[in-house]
Amino acid sequence: MAHTHACMMEEPFARTATWSKRLGLFAIPVAVIAVFAQRTGRLDYLPALATLGSSMVLAAAAILLGIVAMAIIWVRGNRGAGAAALGIIAGVVVIGAPAYFIGRAWELPPLTDIATDPANPPPFVFASAERGRGENPLAYPGDEAAMTQMAAYPDIEPLRVLQPPEETHALALQLVESRGWRVLDSGSGSQRIEAVVTSLILKQNSDVVIVITPDGTGSRVDMRSASRVGDRDLGENAARIRAFLSDLATAAR
Repeated sequence: MAHTHACMMEEPFARTATWSKRLGLFAIPVAVIAVFAQRTGRLDYLPALATLGSSMVLAAAAILLGIVAMAIIWVRGNRGAGAAALGIIAGVVVIGAPAYFIGRAWELPPLTDIATDPANPPPFVFASAERGRGENPLAYPGDEAAMTQMAAYPDIEPLRVLQPPEETHALALQLVESRGWRVLDSGSGSQRIEAVVTSLILKQNSDVVIVITPDGTGSRVDMRSASRVGDRDLGENAARIRAFLSDLATAAR
């Protein structure tokens, strides 16, 4: 009995389990550093994205090695199941959210600029001073983008309400401020609003313009939302317009 116990204690530790644990645990601070550096402005968008991509590679390797380690442990009886499990869990934690967004990116069209009226999108005026070198241009991307948007988001269209433009403008401005958007212009003699929206996690900025015009005795509300960086917005601009106009329609009842 003692001899059997000694043999069990001498079973080798699976090296793949060790490396799974090391890579998985290392991937976590790499991902955290990427997000923190982007949020604080210590890294630009592309370097931060590359760093986050590196953490995903480490996480994927940790998951793969963890699975291999589990197979070795199952067949050979090696020790290290706990280390392999930790590596797999850490890898899944790191890779889970980015993998979801990458999947979304492939499903959604490559758009970064969405307007309720793609044929005549509201122009940005004050946002031009905000955009830096290497960021997306402010000019609307053109007919092909408009056709792609209308096919992907047919529900994104102007909102019509019964209130006159002045009242509608006041309601829209209240909604903008309640969302914490940074207002660049709230009228300047016309019924328009320009604002900057900052994303929660990576602190990425998007520009928004809202234009309110007379529509009989009521108002027509047009809106445009454009991402400053990246070649696709993962549906965020359309979702932003959809949610804002829905809330404005509710407030205008």
